[in-house]
Amino acid sequence: MVSDEIVAAIDVGTTKVCTIVGRKVGEDGVQILGYSTAKNSGMRKGVVSDVSAAERAVRVSIKAVEDKTGHKVDSAFVGVTGAHVRFENRHERLEVENRKGIVTADDVASAPKKLSESVDVPGRTVIHANSISYTLDGESGIRHPVGMHSKEMQVEAHLVTGANTFIDRLVDVIEVSGVKINSLVLEPLASGMAVLTAKERQRGAVIVDIGGGTTDIVAFKGSGIYYTGVIPVGGYQFTNDIALSFSTTFEAAEAIKLEHGSAEFQPASAGEQILVPVVGRDKHLKVSRLEICQLVRERAMELARMIKVKLDSERMGDVEDSVLILTGGASSMPGFAELVQKSVGIDVRHGIPDVHGTIPAELRDPGYATAVGTLLWGLTEHVSDEVGFGVRNGNGNGHNGKHAAESTGFIGNLKRRFGALRS
Repeated sequence: MVSDEIVAAIDVGTTKVCTIVGRKVGEDGVQILGYSTAKNSGMRKGVVSDVSAAERAVRVSIKAVEDKTGHKVDSAFVGVTGAHVRFENRHERLEVENRKGIVTADDVASAPKKLSESVDVPGRTVIHANSISYTLDGESGIRHPVGMHSKEMQVEAHLVTGANTFIDRLVDVIEVSGVKINSLVLEPLASGMAVLTAKERQRGAVIVDIGGGTTDIVAFKGSGIYYTGVIPVGGYQFTNDIALSFSTTFEAAEAIKLEHGSAEFQPASAGEQILVPVVGRDKHLKVSRLEICQLVRERAMELARMIKVKLDSERMGDVEDSVLILTGGASSMPGFAELVQKSVGIDVRHGIPDVHGTIPAELRDPGYATAVGTLLWGLTEHVSDEVGFGVRNGNGNGHNGKHAAESTGFIGNLKRRFGALRS
């Protein structure tokens, strides 16, 4: 879908599929023409577990948004996550093409592609190859080397890869639904586009995106990306705890979690009695709200500890001066932000999509940060006409031309996007 600069984004989540259609308006605006959601039972912990069920959800979501907007969705930018996603920071030497030894914009733009092609990890696909900084003639930490003199430069890059098996399943689900994939987008990076300000990225920011099946983490500093990771715990586990503890259905447990769940130490109306339907019984079980909240709080404390472990790991570096932004559908639980802040010891705030332009009020919610961010990514990449090289697997071969990949100019585009859309 490329006519009139209209772009589609698809977020295939563990609990729902969200499809958004929009276009760029002026220099710094976005108009969302329509969106739709469909329940998804074909995913588990961020990866496709039932191809048929996932495909049905994608088809339903696409059809609904086509009916709303009158636009045919024939291509889309698609979010990807899951515990199979891994990252690696690596250094590579690259030759400067200019005979005079002057680093050009083309040298910088081609660096991620060259890095991607140099990766040789059997069974894995490069999702993103993002430049962090450059070293010229022994001087390191250079952010913008264009115009500088050097015959050879070294680039530090952040590589994100995924297991071919899981990526191929996701690609098959989308393409069997009749949609071509323009680019796969790591979901927490997309969420960052929707909820972060330029100042936060420069200061240092950590996105913690709590979805249905996973909690995705991405860290920014100095306008660069230096960490991505996945915790295999999300909103699904909170709901499943309630379902198993009280022998109720998952649907009933989800409703109870949303209406009564809290991570607060002493929630209001703790003594309130809740009627819980029990599988195989005609009568409902009376449960105090305090019991529900204790279950939720225990799982929330576990997740907060896992987040802290990620932040304290050697690969994360010093994050004391950073801000942590909680987003994703499960992040809105009462008391959870306070619990995380107490655990990690840095500033924490909720992240909701906040962009210039026309956006439905319902989408200004943490649960839609990934979908909105994926659309922003697509508008940035498509409108800039820089969508370039194909996603490649570990041995350097393309996936039979099935995948389109990220633009080689992503970092520049991301900076421009944040500068244009965020203050």
